[in-house]
This record gives sequence, structure tokens and C-alpha cells, in this order.
Amino acid sequence: MQFAAAWQAYVETHPWDVNLLDIDDQTFEIVVAVSSEPLPALASAFSDWLSSLRAALDNALYAWAAEISGFDPPPAADKLQFPIACTPSDFKRQSNRLKTLPETVFAKLEMAQPYQSPYGLESNLLFWLHELARTDRHRTLHVSLGRVAVHKVGIEYPKEISIAFDESVEPYDFIDRKLVIARFTTSRPVDAARIRFNPGIEIDPEIREWEGFRLDGRKQSLWDRMFYTQVYMRNHVEDMAHAAGITPRGGFRTFALDETTTD
Repeated sequence: MQFAAAWQAYVETHPWDVNLLDIDDQTFEIVVAVSSEPLPALASAFSDWLSSLRAALDNALYAWAAEISGFDPPPAADKLQFPIACTPSDFKRQSNRLKTLPETVFAKLEMAQPYQSPYGLESNLLFWLHELARTDRHRTLHVSLGRVAVHKVGIEYPKEISIAFDESVEPYDFIDRKLVIARFTTSRPVDAARIRFNPGIEIDPEIREWEGFRLDGRKQSLWDRMFYTQVYMRNHVEDMAHAAGITPRGGFRTFALDETTTD
């Protein structure tokens, strides 16, 4: 995958540092700080990924229209675009471009719209594809930074003191220049030079505009979000293929057909 290769190339530049900071003589923080900006190739790879998914939806609708009409290109082919709407009125406005398609197609497309999601727009991956692709079309590059994915801090300190970690610190988060991954206090003043630490972290890629996404109320890694999005978009493509009586190359993968169904 192009994005994974670009991320690996970025990681190999060692783009962040982890430091121990003394806030006072008894309070210390372990901080991850980004030391170099993400490589442009990351944004470019993510842009290509978005474009491919969006094009797949448009191409599937085009094929559906061609099958229905019996013509290739189908009528008004230049206006055909898979609609992604956040409100019913927005869907109605977009559907004006699809007047050559039957009402049954409108109904099926409307069922797939993000505003139909019972958990809200921001829980819908079609909504996110639309939002991220819209930003991309305006030539605003998506900023790819890191998120702490694995965190296990080890502290070595003088035997005559004890330490207490601040449980309010959230280490599994987006790194915007710097991120505190641990904070602790010592039972009495101590020189920072006498404290050793092993941050024990792994950092995954993250897209700033997408980092707030939740699935079932939980944060998902960018890798998982991209995987789920691909499966979700394939499901839409296969659904259109099935409605058109077409079997995708390699067969249907995202849903099982009823045994009585024939193409």
C-alpha cells in the first residue's frame, strides 16, 4: 500500500524525540515531540487513496446506469456522480443531476446516505470519505502526523524515593508538535539526572481532520479506519452491481446472496 510505504519512509527519518522534563523538583513529564514535519509523499498517498475510493463509487453508478439504459455511455453520462449528502434537501439537490435514472435507483441511493445513519453523520464512513475528499479537492493537503498506539513507560529512580503517576494523562492521543505521555511526582525533591526512563511507545500515522472519528464509541487506528472504509465502499459498489444484475470480478465479498437470488 502506497500510504504504508510512505509512512515507513517517514518513520525511518526518526521524526520525533522523547524527553524527560522537570516541571519542578518533584514533578516530571515524559514528552514526545515531533522534530520533523511529515513528508509530502504521505499527503499525496492519502490523496490518491481518497480519489480511488470516490472514483469507484462513481464508476459503479456509471455501470449501473449503462446496464439500465442499455447504452454505453448512458444518457447524461457526464453528470453521473454517486451522491453523498448530509441532509435530505442536499440529496434532493444532488439528485437533480441524475434525472435520467429510474425512481428505484433514487430510492436505493437515498437509503445509503450519511444522514440515514442512526448514530449521526460523524459515525458514517461515507460522510468521512465525502469530507476528506472535499478538502482534498480544494488542494488542502491532509496533515499526517502520529498517534501513540502502544504505551508502556518504565521508570528507574533512586531507592530512597517513591513516585506516583498522574492518572489523568491521556497518552493514546494525536501528537500535535508535542504530547505528554506520562506525568509523575516524587515523594521528595530529586535531580532529574538521577531518573532514567524507557518510553516504551509505538506511534502510528494519523490524519488531523479524521482523528476524532469514533466507531462504537471507541477510537480506531488510522489503519483500521482505512480498512473499514475500503470494505464499506466495496459494499456500496457490490450493492450497485447486484442491483444491476452484474457479478463483480472475484464475486461478491461484503455480503452473502440469498440462495434463491439469480443474476
